[in-house]
Amino acid sequence: MPKYAILINSLFSGGAEKVVSTLINDFYKRGFEVTLICIEKNDFFPVPKDIKVIYLSEFKGNENGVLKFCSLFPLSYKLKKIIEKEKIEVVQSHVFRANYINILAKLMGSNHTVQIVNAGRIGRYLEGGFEGKINAKLIEYLYPKADLIICKSKGMQDEMRRFFSFPVKQKVIYNPYDIKKIENLAKEEVDDFEFRKDKFYIVSVGRLIKPKRQDLIIEALSSLDDRFELLLIGDGYARESFQKLAKDLNVDSRVHFIGKVKNPFKYISKCDLFVLSSQSEGFPNVLVEAMICKVPVISTDCPSGPREILSPDSDVSFSLKDSIEIAPYGILVPVNSKRFIKEAIETIAADEKLRKSLSLAGYERAISFEIEKISGIYKKTILSEG
Repeated sequence: MPKYAILINSLFSGGAEKVVSTLINDFYKRGFEVTLICIEKNDFFPVPKDIKVIYLSEFKGNENGVLKFCSLFPLSYKLKKIIEKEKIEVVQSHVFRANYINILAKLMGSNHTVQIVNAGRIGRYLEGGFEGKINAKLIEYLYPKADLIICKSKGMQDEMRRFFSFPVKQKVIYNPYDIKKIENLAKEEVDDFEFRKDKFYIVSVGRLIKPKRQDLIIEALSSLDDRFELLLIGDGYARESFQKLAKDLNVDSRVHFIGKVKNPFKYISKCDLFVLSSQSEGFPNVLVEAMICKVPVISTDCPSGPREILSPDSDVSFSLKDSIEIAPYGILVPVNSKRFIKEAIETIAADEKLRKSLSLAGYERAISFEIEKISGIYKKTILSEG
């Protein structure tokens, strides 16, 4: 196996970061040698202590966009020197900034194989302001210089092909999940929250930011009866505004802000329903993780990922507009709709048979993303491209 490194911004809390941590832990168990290179010193997810970790900077992740942009070239040169010193043959990068640095290091003379993992939607940059336009230009110029582009979903790959005609080999590899580990963590007791048998608990996990639209779940809750309660796991800049919304709607006693926790699974597994309310995703880890916890799920039919996960045989380019869809593995609802989130919650809460069938079907679907299978695909990709 070629000498191999994974490059990422950091191992701070996030979907791509969790994927990298999962992959590295599995590679370590299998005896695959891998070096982890982080742009920033800002860790949250664990890696084995024997794994070699190299930091490109002393950044903590809260630097402004101008500094991050200006640091691309010196960090790329530093990466080039590390690749030469460590005799690394393949560098696989995750997240946009890491991808830029990986490619720039090669343009500076490094002869390594560049694999970039497209962990987020490119479309969000094309729809953004000045910073978005800068990123779109970097993608347009740099991505064609990669040896392989890995997309996390077919929807993301379709979007990339729609916006850019990259003459680069591309493939789709779904995110991996350590199912046994998640199941064991889900069994742990919760000692800081009391679950009552007379309540129906809804849970949502993710950063508390406006694009995640947890406000829609709070608004939907306000029109449901008092037995419904909501747990929000995660943190972010919108927390205070969501807390104010809950108070204004007189549901603050029924909305529980759990915060960012190391083990969200012990909470998820004890809830009755999981809801993902995002406007946009890449491949939503939390949706699959809830399915592993055998909790029925509702998700917005946003680009990209939820439809691919919950209704894999349907057209991934299709998006609901004016109805809910009881898909094979969960319920899909239109984006930005409090009305349809409420309807989906009521539908599943009123039908115990549906809840049980979606819980079982969702778990069976989640098994297809088992770490051993996905890790094997990554290994073959490294061997074939290295």
